[in-house]
Amino acid sequence: MCVLVESLAGGGAERSAALLTQMLSDLGFEIHLVTITDKIGYEFSGRLFNLGKYKNATNGIFNKLKRFRRFKKYLHEQEIDVVLDFRMRRNALKEFLIQRYLYPGFKVVFMVRSANFGYYFPEPDVVAKQLFKDAELCVLTEAMKQNIERRFGFEKIKVLPNAIELSAYERNYPEPNDVTHPYILASGRLQRGVKQFDKLIETYAKSELPKLGIDLYILGQDEMLSGLRQLAKDLNISDKVVFKGFINYPEPYVTHALFSVLCSAFEGFPRVILESLACGTPVISTDCPTGPRELLDGTNGILVPHQDFEALKEAMNCLAQEEHTRNRFKAAARASIRKFDVAQIAPQWQGYLNALYND
Repeated sequence: MCVLVESLAGGGAERSAALLTQMLSDLGFEIHLVTITDKIGYEFSGRLFNLGKYKNATNGIFNKLKRFRRFKKYLHEQEIDVVLDFRMRRNALKEFLIQRYLYPGFKVVFMVRSANFGYYFPEPDVVAKQLFKDAELCVLTEAMKQNIERRFGFEKIKVLPNAIELSAYERNYPEPNDVTHPYILASGRLQRGVKQFDKLIETYAKSELPKLGIDLYILGQDEMLSGLRQLAKDLNISDKVVFKGFINYPEPYVTHALFSVLCSAFEGFPRVILESLACGTPVISTDCPTGPRELLDGTNGILVPHQDFEALKEAMNCLAQEEHTRNRFKAAARASIRKFDVAQIAPQWQGYLNALYND
């Protein structure tokens, strides 16, 4: 079977797509990866069709039509059987054209990777309901499935969580050479309104951690970096908040953190939690929709109410000072996510794709 994974570059979504290509390739599927931006940040399996190379500086209508035709030609020439569409789908007219003129004749699965459905379904809802009423959808959590059913009434929804290859994570990563103090860790793209790093920095400043000599490391880069640096300066903790930028292999930093912290406005199925637990590092997270609740079960970290930053502060104070609790969480971390290991998730994907192909 020939499977095409249409993906975006950047962040946890690309890491998940890259692991998915490897997993499906190992199962014997022929994999084609299409990227719509000329940027690949992670290793992948399969054949790459870099559609981003054909994008010019103006990105005008004629250039878009040219790329559209190239993509359509590729789908037919490669005899693709199943398309896994990871794109964000905000533009109703664009989605109508893609479904009407690009995808007919192909089995397409529209991937939904965030609780922010505005990324994947154009507004208003009545338009989305019409465009996707008979579509195959794949989501990350049961909560996402239920929310889509309630809001849109869609019925063809498959739940397949992100996988992680536990065997790829070592137990004894060396401590990074530039670490000078104990620290907690937050990771992700520094985009407005998503990971809420500004609120995390403010919460950290109010906590006991700076007084205890525990730094806050932030891995990631994007539009908020300069503003976050200024915020740390304004709060007189610029020497305590360490911005490491994007790190392709962050496992040593994750492993040696006291714990990871997440306070997103929304999520899908956050890889930062999976990867932290795979490294044996506990996690504190707000109960944002969706993902943290499915991963933090009380044995591996602390879940606090969504947008309750006072509770987040208290949890940070508690876990920073209670070494025995951290050690208990560490001991359970890897085992707590074994059900999301590739060995468990791969057969689910194989069954799903085979059923689509044979339908």
